[in-house]
Amino acid sequence: MIDTTPPDLSTGPTSILGLLTANIISELVTEGYRPEVISAAVATMVGVYSFALGALKLGWILDFISYPVLNGFISAAAIVIMLGQVDSLFGLDFDSGTANIIRSFFTQLGDTDPATFGVGFSGIVLLQGLQWLGRKWGKKSKIIWFLSISRAAVAILLYTGISYGVNKNRVDNPIFAISEVKADGIVPPRFPDTNLIAKVAGRSIAPLIAAALEHIAIAKAFGARNGYVIDTSQELVYLGTTNFFNSFFSAMPVGGAMSRTAVNSESGVKSPLSGIVTAGFVLLGIYKLTGALFWIPKATLAAIIVTAVWSLMALKIFYTYWRTSFADFVGSQIAFWVTLFVSAESGIEFAVLFSVAYILVRAAFAKVVNVSMDKREAFTMDLSSAAAGTQCPSDVEVFAFQEAILFPNAERVKGAVVDMVMTLHSEAPALQRQRAEREQSGDRLWSVVAEQRVRKLRKDAGVQGEPVPLRALVLDLGHVTRIDVTGIKAMKDLKRILAGYAGKEAEMRIVGLNDGVRTRFERAGWKLVDSDTIGDDLPVEEGVDVVYRSVQAAVWERQRMDEEYLHEKGGN
Repeated sequence: MIDTTPPDLSTGPTSILGLLTANIISELVTEGYRPEVISAAVATMVGVYSFALGALKLGWILDFISYPVLNGFISAAAIVIMLGQVDSLFGLDFDSGTANIIRSFFTQLGDTDPATFGVGFSGIVLLQGLQWLGRKWGKKSKIIWFLSISRAAVAILLYTGISYGVNKNRVDNPIFAISEVKADGIVPPRFPDTNLIAKVAGRSIAPLIAAALEHIAIAKAFGARNGYVIDTSQELVYLGTTNFFNSFFSAMPVGGAMSRTAVNSESGVKSPLSGIVTAGFVLLGIYKLTGALFWIPKATLAAIIVTAVWSLMALKIFYTYWRTSFADFVGSQIAFWVTLFVSAESGIEFAVLFSVAYILVRAAFAKVVNVSMDKREAFTMDLSSAAAGTQCPSDVEVFAFQEAILFPNAERVKGAVVDMVMTLHSEAPALQRQRAEREQSGDRLWSVVAEQRVRKLRKDAGVQGEPVPLRALVLDLGHVTRIDVTGIKAMKDLKRILAGYAGKEAEMRIVGLNDGVRTRFERAGWKLVDSDTIGDDLPVEEGVDVVYRSVQAAVWERQRMDEEYLHEKGGN
């Protein structure tokens, strides 16, 4: 069964949320508010917004932020974060703002502090080296794997020790800049200033979007890896509750954290109770190790941040957008450049407005396509060839899409197909056996929410007993006039979920691709072949999807070919 509650997802402060919160702090700190008070107010509003979206089942609003817009925003945010660390890496002092940082860097480069640069650059080399070792030999050696996933802690321990050794007798004039963090425990819980909450209410939209999208994206990614499907509304409620109560302790907004989730996943975490262990170590650090925080070099912290956000830059994907959909490419560039040089809020707002406006304008100037006589005759023949009253095989499902598949509806379309497949079909027998073996060994899923949900779906649909496994999923895209990058990604996710639930033997068959939609698929990297060209060659090459001229051909022609292939295989 596929779980709906992530057991290994870990939340915490992230680089993007740190950037967006820092921007709000820089705007309001001049009014006399302390930074931690401002960040707590932002966390409050992020919590309220997230909880409301989840409780009211309004997570679909986030679907209006397409993947290209999201990638453009995240890539620009990553660059802004790295630019914000340049002065700490070189021992310089820059004004805020992308343009100011770039200008100050070239004008002050000659004043670089050698000691600070040495600490920062060597830290980057150490962190990247440990990451490379982990990728290359981590699966073969637990020691290398542990050093790789804890590379940030290794760097902090090493350079904090060096910093203490060389600066303990010169606190007022250290050889290189140190963080000088002073902490004496956790502040008593209190609700943030209501006047301040009103001031950050509008500014908290960008952190909300970043937290929600990043959290859900990470949950989906690890769900696909470890065999569960998330409930978006449930995750938003969790995210809202966490941020709201965190704000009582002057915490900044939090969301799904990729590195911590990866550690949990690799460590075999089975339930969210692992957070108790994490909380215990955090409390231990706060109350017993705060003295060491004073000596952490600023350049080391900058090196950790730079290497952490480096992977967030997906600049190569922009070329794919260019080849696949020019409108998606423009949307990604608006999000990228406006976020980079104006603000994160403006980058998201302008990019979303452009995407929505493009769809409306495109709909207003819809085209009428003339069908040639030969295509019309073939189409009529396909319709008339369907035998009246003929039923589809019980192990084959046919879904017809009636609209273009674009970023506002792509996730809902995919979710509807997945729910129907799980309702009408069981897991592949091999996967059922694997799950039974895991349960017998005690290695079972910690939550039964997924089983209850599927049982309810089947009860509502009147499904009795255990349904048959799925052998083929036929997608009729004959009425799909357009598909964008987000729609193609939804189809890729659907194919991946199908393989994880019905097994790799289950096929996804495509019907009725027009030239424009097919071109989009192929430019996005899909391997498509026409059914007329494969003849009786079975099985089809792995990773290749077959395009059929009609639903009848996809179901019955393929049914005949499969039966003949199985018969020949059994005879041999």
